[in-house]
Amino acid sequence: MPTDIADVAESLRLDFGETARWRREKAVEHPEDNSNVEAAELLDRLAKTIKDVDPTLLDAYGSLWDDDVQDSEQHSEMLRLIGFQSFPHTAEDFVKDYITKRTGG
Repeated sequence: MPTDIADVAESLRLDFGETARWRREKAVEHPEDNSNVEAAELLDRLAKTIKDVDPTLLDAYGSLWDDDVQDSEQHSEMLRLIGFQSFPHTAEDFVKDYITKRTGG
């Protein structure tokens, strides 16, 4: 993950967008279940709130994320759970949750 705060924010925006795209694909595969569409819409809303995330939180988030496979899997899992088991109201909520999970706090 990039360490420049602007790059961290952009990376998170792309992650939300890619996960929303994946959820929309799942919605096509399972048209009887609206959960994937709702999750994609939540991810889109989260992406729009990235600009409001406290820069110190983005910095902490970026410093915790590295290329370790386990870290990557945990991050991917947290993104996939949005709209199903996780319902952050803002990108900052997601970032705080990730920091808490990674630091054990």
